[in-house]
Amino acid sequence: MFYPAYINLQDRKCLVIGGGTVAERKVVAMLISGGDVTVISPDATDLVAFLAHIGTIRWHKRQVKAGDTTGYFLVCAATDFTDINTAVFTEAYEKNNIRLVNVVDVIPQCTFAAASVVTDGELMLSISTSGKSPAMSRRIREHFEKVLHTSSLYTLGYEEGEPVPIENQGLPYPVYLLMEGRTCIVVCEQKTPEIERRTSLLNRCGATTVHIASDKLKPHHLKDAFLVVADNVSMVDAVRKGESGFISESLDEPSAGTYFTPDLIIDNNLIISVSPRNSINIDKAKRLHKKLTSQFENNGYGSFIEFLGTLRPQVLKAFPTSKKRADFFDTLIDTVEQENPQPQRCCFRLANHDCSAECLFNWIQQDKLERANTFTSELLAAHRSKSFSSP
Repeated sequence: MFYPAYINLQDRKCLVIGGGTVAERKVVAMLISGGDVTVISPDATDLVAFLAHIGTIRWHKRQVKAGDTTGYFLVCAATDFTDINTAVFTEAYEKNNIRLVNVVDVIPQCTFAAASVVTDGELMLSISTSGKSPAMSRRIREHFEKVLHTSSLYTLGYEEGEPVPIENQGLPYPVYLLMEGRTCIVVCEQKTPEIERRTSLLNRCGATTVHIASDKLKPHHLKDAFLVVADNVSMVDAVRKGESGFISESLDEPSAGTYFTPDLIIDNNLIISVSPRNSINIDKAKRLHKKLTSQFENNGYGSFIEFLGTLRPQVLKAFPTSKKRADFFDTLIDTVEQENPQPQRCCFRLANHDCSAECLFNWIQQDKLERANTFTSELLAAHRSKSFSSP
């Protein structure tokens, strides 16, 4: 499971390596969250080039070179070349000790993954399946867009096909941190319920947590820390000078840290976060959190996503391109067996909570694993045959 965090990017230096469509989405997300963005790439999309032309971002029109990641708070490698992406990760994370590094679609070379984010102008929601099923993450996002009248934050940048400016909306930057094997320091006078909740979530995500009393905290404790949680901002500030870039959360003053943890709905690897955009909307956020908890926790979504995650090695081996893999998963999770000749798309009980259709989601929910595995194997074989017979 990944750890959900809303990063404070305001005026922080962010680097994107690559200038294609994926890199463009990263740039937009960082800009609306107030990031100070630099792009390095020989080529770029029309929007990236336009943003550089009007001075919103810096664009170095060249290949990345050694030393380029020095001095950044966050680095994202989004090129089509594995060796370049790997070199960026190695330099940024291992040499320069930058805590927030993302290599698109390569989880082992990430310290964070991007979240699907929607907003209605008052609330922000982010969705993650911990990398198990991007397709299911997209379905849930589309559901929220429809029933909650929200829109995706990261579809900005064009009007009638032409690039337009991107404004800083003062929003946090929602991400999911990969905590497996990383060291987290918890600084507190006593283990309050809030400290216990943070520690439990970090441990659940695979982190190694170390509790230190504030009067015992020294700079050397923070040398290898990936993340620090403190119940008082002054505890971290007292030793921050000279440390090497850890990200931190202050429970007494969330805006003072480099991230904060939003309210969560968790069902295994499905994580949905709800956050008001300002203090006026706190009650609305609490009502929505309660509603979504009832809908998504312990209702089979986590088990379904876990099942899909177990298929990823087979699908990766069977299909050579990301598009073919995505097409297979889309077909798999959308298929409904029926006598009616009219095609029907699986609803995942998002709109119809009592749906009893013959589909993969209901088979998993009803523990009909043999039926689910048979259906999946037959569909995989059919797609393999179609793929191999295509010119």
